[in-house]
Amino acid sequence: MVYLQDFEEFEAAAQSLFQQAPLRTRFLLKYRHTDGKAIVKVTNDRVCLKFRTDQIANLKHLERFSQTFARWMVAKDLSKIDEPDAELEDAKKASKATPKTKRRKG
Repeated sequence: MVYLQDFEEFEAAAQSLFQQAPLRTRFLLKYRHTDGKAIVKVTNDRVCLKFRTDQIANLKHLERFSQTFARWMVAKDLSKIDEPDAELEDAKKASKATPKTKRRKG
């Protein structure tokens, strides 16, 4: 079990682990409110990588990693998991371009 201190290092190691054994690799996100700590664990039953944080700023990183890992799991071509997802980027642009309407009460 390895705790990595740098999130980018953890993310790169998790990606490498996933590429080696995509059907065996999984991740777990655990948050303990009493301690104010979040722990992310990525494992394939042979190698276990962990990242622990108590910083609020790292929660955005954890959310982004969770979304990225989900995209890895549904990727058809594992050689392209480094590349940004064009469909996701188009959806983000479309959601920003669409004006939000307010509901009227009455």
